[in-house]
Formats: sequence, C-alpha cells, structure tokens
Amino acid sequence: MRKLHDIDLKLLRSFQAIAEAGGIAGAQVALNVSQSTLSTQLADLEARLGFRLCRRGRGGFALTDEGQQLLDAMEDLFAAADRFQNATATISGEMRGVLRIGIMDAMLANHAWPLPDVLGRFSARAPHTHVDLSLVSPAAMEGLVLDGKRDAVIGPFPEKRAGLSYLPLFQERHSLYAARHHPLAQEEAITFDTLSRHALIVTAGEMRRFPFIRTGRAKSGAEDRENIYPAATVDQMETHAILIRSGRFVGFLPDYYGASLTDLAVLPTGKELQYLSPIYLVSRKGGDDNLILRRFLKDVADQQLIAGPLTRGGAVVPLAE
Repeated sequence: MRKLHDIDLKLLRSFQAIAEAGGIAGAQVALNVSQSTLSTQLADLEARLGFRLCRRGRGGFALTDEGQQLLDAMEDLFAAADRFQNATATISGEMRGVLRIGIMDAMLANHAWPLPDVLGRFSARAPHTHVDLSLVSPAAMEGLVLDGKRDAVIGPFPEKRAGLSYLPLFQERHSLYAARHHPLAQEEAITFDTLSRHALIVTAGEMRRFPFIRTGRAKSGAEDRENIYPAATVDQMETHAILIRSGRFVGFLPDYYGASLTDLAVLPTGKELQYLSPIYLVSRKGGDDNLILRRFLKDVADQQLIAGPLTRGGAVVPLAE
C-alpha cells in the first residue's frame, strides 16, 4: 500500500459519497460525476490501498469489512483536515474553512431564538466558510466536540463536563402532549395517577430528571402507584412526536414545538409534570483560538430572545448563569 500522502483526498471523498449513497448510481447525482468516472476512481483507490472496499453487482452494493473500517477512519481524517484548514484561516486572518455544527432537532419551531437568523448573519460575514450543519442526538453531542468531530453543538445540558465551554442560550419548557383523539386529551386535569395508566415515552434525560420514572417493568400482577414504567424511549423530538401522533403514547415536548403540531394537544397538568430544559452552545475550551469559531460564537452570543407569544407564555425563557 502506498503512503497516505500518495492517496488523493479526492478519491477518498468519492468513496465516502459512494458509501453514503449506497452505490455509484446514487453518488453520481450527489457529485454530478459520471458513473464511469466514479467506477474508475473507486478501482484506483482500491488498487492504491491494496484491498477491496465494496462488493457491487447483481446482489447490490455492500461495503467490505475493510471498506467500513476505512470509512470510519476517514471521519477522523477529514475532521483533522478541516481543523488544519481552519488553523490556516486563523493564521492568515481570512475566514476560509469549515464550521461543523451539531444541533438538536425541532429548533426551526423556536421563533424566540431563531437559529436561521444566527446562521444567516454568520454566513454573510464569512461567505467563504463552508457550514456543515447536522442533527445530533443530545447524548452524543459532548463526545463529538471532545473528539474534534464537531466545532460546536447546541442542545440540552443539565450537567457540565470538564474540557468544554458552555455558552447559555435559553431554557425551553417541556409539557406533556397527546394526540387529540387520545383519551387523556379529553381530561380536564391530569394527575400522576392518571398518567401512570397510559403509555409514556421518555428520553434518557427525562428518566434522570423524574425519579418516579423507572426502567424495566413492574412485577407481573403488582400495582405500583409510586412509579411510572415508560412504554417507549427516544432521543429526538421528532421521534417523540411520531409516537405521540400514533395515538397510543403520551410524552414531553418543548412547548414551541408542540404548539406547531396542530394535531397534538397539550395536556392539563400541574407544574410537577412540566420541566425547563437548559440549552447551551458547547465548544472545546480554548477553541475560540479558531477565527471561524470565534466569529460564530460572537454571533450566537449576540442573539437575544425575541419577545413574543413564546416568551410571554413561558415556553422559552432566559437562562441566567
């Protein structure tokens, strides 16, 4: 196998596109390159590496074990390449590079803290910076920043980890929701006892937040009036909403997101069945040495809550530190 510097990064990126598209035909559209060119590039890369990357033929497209291992390793390589590009941008004073951001889902519905406006201002000031924006599970966010795979993430962080910097943004109120045809949507008041008789969806964070939510199941035939055993678990708000919309489940949603789903009903509970989730932008400590990240952090910090129905109703409130 040739040394790394002999392998064209373009070939690696073509292989990544082929793998993500599930074959050469799908990658052709994404890259706007002919199938014959991609096939040649793939064969060239395999020849340089000395092993097969994928199986392709009548049985369909599938990565070999070696191909999957290479794809995993390439994620670290490209992240390092992006950091190098950003470092040169900082040295030169020009914002030419990549900004890799991970965010929680459902933020588009939060008009009190409009992320699209923040990104628009940043892009206008740094038109030569490529923005890599992706939805990330909150459970994976801090690890991606520590590993250098994301420059910054936006999500709920009730606890803080060493080595990371937390910029407070806002708090979002979560309430219980059900489909409008769910029996609880017809109730005038929802108590703990009432809720315990229905299928509840939770996130890992909600299980830590509410001591009465327990893992596993109650013992067969036993009546447990002190705990609730969830019927489903999720890690994103959209998956939460899908299960709620089924009419079988109830679950917590940010009120700004729940209000945007007109076929769902917020349930009449007391405050003991609501909670405020603190939302931060998280980056590595010392990461603001990166000129591109520093510019983005400033644009985020400058974005104040916008007064309106969400703030007046308490769905989105300031997060003081």
